[in-house]
Amino acid sequence: MFNNSSVRLIEEDYFANINYSKNIEYMTPTTEVMVNFSSNGLKAKKACFIYAEKLDLKGLVQLRVAEKSDHRKMYITTVDSASFQELKQEQSLHVTFSGFKENMVQILQDCKLGKLEVCLVQDSRMNESNASTSIIPAYKLQFVEIRPFKNLVHLSLPCQLASLNVILFYMNNILEKLQRKCSHHEDRAQQLQHENHNHIRRIDQLDKECANLRENLLESTQALNHKHSEEILQLQENVQKLVEQRQEDSERHCRAIASTQAQLDKLQTEKCTLQAERIHEQKCNEILKEEISTLKGRIANLKEQNEKLHKEISILKNGERKADMHLQDFRKEVNDLKEILKKCDKNKAELVAELEAERKISYTKRQALEVASDEISKANQIIIKQTQEAVKLKKTITWRTEVAVQQEQAIKQKDELLKDKGEEIEFLKEVVDTLRKEIPKEIDSLRKFAKSLETKYSERW
Repeated sequence: MFNNSSVRLIEEDYFANINYSKNIEYMTPTTEVMVNFSSNGLKAKKACFIYAEKLDLKGLVQLRVAEKSDHRKMYITTVDSASFQELKQEQSLHVTFSGFKENMVQILQDCKLGKLEVCLVQDSRMNESNASTSIIPAYKLQFVEIRPFKNLVHLSLPCQLASLNVILFYMNNILEKLQRKCSHHEDRAQQLQHENHNHIRRIDQLDKECANLRENLLESTQALNHKHSEEILQLQENVQKLVEQRQEDSERHCRAIASTQAQLDKLQTEKCTLQAERIHEQKCNEILKEEISTLKGRIANLKEQNEKLHKEISILKNGERKADMHLQDFRKEVNDLKEILKKCDKNKAELVAELEAERKISYTKRQALEVASDEISKANQIIIKQTQEAVKLKKTITWRTEVAVQQEQAIKQKDELLKDKGEEIEFLKEVVDTLRKEIPKEIDSLRKFAKSLETKYSERW
């Protein structure tokens, strides 16, 4: 699109046409920036005005760069939606046409602030192709960010010199604006001249009033001078009286100063003595503070020792409680053992009584056996006569012998039980004796330990 001159001229005509002037909007105010020109190896930096306009009715955006010193040198670039698509593909832009407008405004603001620089570079390739066809030379309007390593080109727009009609159109607009400003200034000058005449008239009136006021002032000054002369005489008389009173007052003050000076001397001597006493008291206070700090340290140590002793006392009380519990347990065990011994003694007595009874029974039975044996011996002599009685007697003897054997076995078992219980009783007696010996020893050791703690605490306190 930018290579087609007929289309470009048509687009420029929209902005240079009076019929579309009402629909044209300024994107930003006119900005004055320094533009870097480079063409045919020559570089220059000139002050230029940049005009940014848009025509939403036709979807066009136009940038005009005009030199400040010579408005005839004007460079124009016009972008529509189709040419923007070509720019988007060539320069890898990431915005739409509406976003391009907003970013264009931001770029111009950055140029005004000095963040970006504007460069107008003559396109050598386009110029070589245009030289044969005698077309207007082509340029590139570049917005460049200056960096120490490499300059970064944010946007590059194809640009061309404006045609004579376009230049005349914008020059005409500028002249119309200047004529309006001139007419406005002429009106303003007439108003100022009218105001100046009014001020001159007012000044003449004020001069007349000042002359009248001067005459009145002379009259009033003469009258006031006469009055003031009389008042001055009275004041001189009063001043003489005041001088005399002042001399008397000065004499009084001198006497008062002398007395106060003596009092000040006394006070200074008292102050010196008080300062000496104060220094002495400060030294005493420092000594007392040191003693207090040492006493505080001792008190802290004593508190720590007291806490440790309280902890030891609590530990000892806990030990005493445990010892008391152990003593109570031992006493219960001793009482239980005593009860067991009593029961064992009772059982032993019962067993002894049973044994004695069984021994008596066995003794009687033995005696009966002896009697029976005697009878048997007597019966043997009369065996032949009393065979039947012998048979009966044999049965009775066999029965009695079996009963005696059973009784002897029972006696043996009871003897063994008595021996076992006797051994248990002896073992319990030994345990009781050991406990009777150890418990007093433990009680004595605990008493000695409590007495040693009491002596320690009594010595510390």
